[in-house]
Amino acid sequence: DMQSVLTQKNYSTLLFSTQNKVSNERAVLQGLLHQSVGGLIVEGSKTALPNPNLDLYEKLSLAGIPVIFIHGCYSALPDAVCVSDDNYGGGYQLTRRLITRGHTKIAGIFKSDDIQGHQRYLGFLSAMRDAGLPIPDDQTLWYSTEERRYLLDYGHSELLEHFMQFYLKDCSAVICYNDEIADRLIRGLLNAGRKVPGDVSVVSFDNSYYSDLCPVRITSLAHEAHQLGRLAANLLLDKIYGRPCQSQS
Repeated sequence: DMQSVLTQKNYSTLLFSTQNKVSNERAVLQGLLHQSVGGLIVEGSKTALPNPNLDLYEKLSLAGIPVIFIHGCYSALPDAVCVSDDNYGGGYQLTRRLITRGHTKIAGIFKSDDIQGHQRYLGFLSAMRDAGLPIPDDQTLWYSTEERRYLLDYGHSELLEHFMQFYLKDCSAVICYNDEIADRLIRGLLNAGRKVPGDVSVVSFDNSYYSDLCPVRITSLAHEAHQLGRLAANLLLDKIYGRPCQSQS
């Protein structure tokens, strides 16, 4: 979607993957500072944590290279322009859906090092609070990028086994950070002899292909297709051409 917008304005595109590692992000940014790039669209690495690469973003700014962030940006860059989903509203909406269906004890699994996880978590807690339900501190599990890699890439399921044993307890529902975690959790619950959604309801974010591959279709909040990429590309063009722009969600 970004490429289609930029190509129409005669810009070519280069793609780099940081794998959500700040070391990779640093290497990419250092390389781009020595290339004649017109601008950057960046999905930040571990956006909920302090970032050691702010010096490079400052150098990009001094060099006149505009940057647009997607999904989340660093708190130390308060003036950065960012295009993101309404993660807080999504967390609130999914939790309200569970509450209106009679669930009063709801567990959560969220990603600790990306800001989206914090925003979705806050929406979850706010909906519980507004419904007069207890804040589920003891039923909320946080996981990092590295733990995700062990779970999804290497098949180590100890994290979710621990969650099912100690965090779920008497909860009747779970809100998951995204579909890939929801898929693994549902498979673990089924393997443990628990029915989904009969014993435990599971909701999630992204409405991705995981929902189709999962043994039980995941109730998942969808993004508006194509909008984020096109919006980010158009905002970058605005910055390149000196037009005013601001963060949008």
